[in-house]
Amino acid sequence: MSNNWYLRFSTLVVVLVAALISLAPNFSAWLPVPAWLTGLSDRRISPGLDIQGGLRLVYEVEVEEALKDRRDRIAEDVRLAVYRAADAGKDAEPDAAALRKFAEVSPSSPIAFSLAFSDKAHADIANRDFLKDDFPDIKVMSRDDGRIGFELREERIKALEDFAVDQTARTISNRIDELAIRETTVIPRDRDIIVEVPGADDASFDRIRSIISKTAKLAFQIAADKEAASVTDSLFGALPPEFERQVEQAPDGSQVPYLVAKGDAGRLKLKTFVEEAAVPPGFVLLLGRAGDGDGEGESTWRTWLLESRIGVSGEDIDDAFVSYDPQEGNRPFVAVNFTPAGGRQFKTLTGAHVNERMAVVLDGRVESAPVIQQEIGGGRARITLGAYGDYNKLTEEARDLALVFRAGALPAPIRPSNEQMIGPSLGLDSVRAGVKGAFIGVGLVFLFMVVCYQLAGLIAVAMVTLNVTFLLALLSAFEATLTLPGIAGIALTVGMAVDANVLITERIREEMRLARSPRSAVDQGFSRAFWSVVDAQATTFIAGVVLFQFGTGPIKGFAVTLMLGIITSLFTGIFCSRVVFDGVVQGLRLKRLPVG
Repeated sequence: MSNNWYLRFSTLVVVLVAALISLAPNFSAWLPVPAWLTGLSDRRISPGLDIQGGLRLVYEVEVEEALKDRRDRIAEDVRLAVYRAADAGKDAEPDAAALRKFAEVSPSSPIAFSLAFSDKAHADIANRDFLKDDFPDIKVMSRDDGRIGFELREERIKALEDFAVDQTARTISNRIDELAIRETTVIPRDRDIIVEVPGADDASFDRIRSIISKTAKLAFQIAADKEAASVTDSLFGALPPEFERQVEQAPDGSQVPYLVAKGDAGRLKLKTFVEEAAVPPGFVLLLGRAGDGDGEGESTWRTWLLESRIGVSGEDIDDAFVSYDPQEGNRPFVAVNFTPAGGRQFKTLTGAHVNERMAVVLDGRVESAPVIQQEIGGGRARITLGAYGDYNKLTEEARDLALVFRAGALPAPIRPSNEQMIGPSLGLDSVRAGVKGAFIGVGLVFLFMVVCYQLAGLIAVAMVTLNVTFLLALLSAFEATLTLPGIAGIALTVGMAVDANVLITERIREEMRLARSPRSAVDQGFSRAFWSVVDAQATTFIAGVVLFQFGTGPIKGFAVTLMLGIITSLFTGIFCSRVVFDGVVQGLRLKRLPVG
């Protein structure tokens, strides 16, 4: 035989060995696979939700909240830009009171807001040329006596809505990856996010739900201690008996009134009060945990009056991890590292508000409010999760919070809309029936090939077996999740592989009828069948691409299996079978090739 044949045969052997190594971990539970072999790869095919059962969650993305958040950030940015343009000598980080005096921000809808300037001449600064470069997302809707109405552009609204859904799906997927649950699938559909978690237990489900639903929107905001007394006078009028009005002294000596409630019932009522309070523009009233309360262990909650402007947000975080404070009994806290831009902004924010309290706000709740002792540089900060609670619970909460910070905050809140526990019995019954039917069908096909095509049929059977082996090895290497549609794709691949071998064998048979030698018949048969095989497989591959592009969930799984199967079919049908045919014809020096 030629050196070329030995090279091709060596290639086939190497690919087969690599495939077997890739498949080894999948059979370690049933076969005595050597430890050194499974140690080469730990990747395996995972059964899908329809096979082993599990949890199916459907969340609705509240895109309107994402639009409101974007609107508020743009409103603050426009006001600050006009403020700085009105007097280039103003501070880089102006006082919040000065900004409110300069212009008042009033939201009018989820996509619109207005700025009312105290000096009407300043309104002229926010002209078309001023806005088009730095604020392309908005357009001016009205101008009236120093008040300008703005609205998000229609194309940006659609882009923001799509981004909110796509980013939510990506963030949820990242969070699940951090939990090392590889079999889970996350599928965006319109405004819904579908999460399928196969085979986990109830405890895992609870943690997954908690981590998925945590918005993890972080903000650093300055406490409005100086204005608290005047602002809260109108808010804290006639109060329900569950609330207690208290006063504390701020670092600057100001008297800060706030409300306190105890227990879960008190917290819910105080939360409702905070959400419905008519807080003046420029301020926000939030809830925060205050302590353990009375001796019965009831938690205590309090109100915080903060500046509405967000100095630094979770978008500026580059990394997060759990650390421990030895000065407080190794109490866990979340250490965050800011991006370069976020670190500079945090340094500017803390430098402008020394001796004031800065609230750490997580998902609309104040976690802590430390006093800024000095300007903080270095791009680092710490988040303490309250001062109360079980140590182990606080540690787990800190780890989960660091996880979601690393994976990213959700761009919009999500609301559970459907939850299903899917039992494995239906899937297992379907799999058993499917596998049984597949084995019977494949067995009949193999019998037909051997009876009709004799030696060529045996080679075709070997090639189909190789094809399935290579396909499963690829799925294992990619750590694919095998579902019932995926099994259907494998069955279809078997049929297509047989079809390719039938085409080649029929061409060889035609050449043998012309009294050609076995070697010449094999050469001519493969040459004549090549484009027929490629064309048939290519058209099916195009159909798989279309299914993958426009399908969702199970359809995509079927398409991926189909396309991988076409690749392996071409490899085994054209390359591998040619190697075997050449080896048989040249090695055995047959006078006649048995092809039926």
